[in-house]
Amino acid sequence: MLLEFLFTDETINSKLSIEKVVWDTMLENKRAQYVYDNKIGARKVGVRKDCWKNQNGQLRTAVDYELSKEDFFNAR
Repeated sequence: MLLEFLFTDETINSKLSIEKVVWDTMLENKRAQYVYDNKIGARKVGVRKDCWKNQNGQLRTAVDYELSKEDFFNAR
């Protein structure tokens, strides 16, 4: 719902057209990655090893995703 809103909201897109959404998730979050890869058709664009620290000071790895407006609507 959020992606559809970002890509179609007239107020947002009248000021700046949203053509692509980029986000990340933790490497361990396999459930999210499954949804991104298999349900919404996002593209995995990279893995950033040890790119941030959690609240305990442990280094964590992120997986980067992106989804274009065109790919979003083609996958529906």
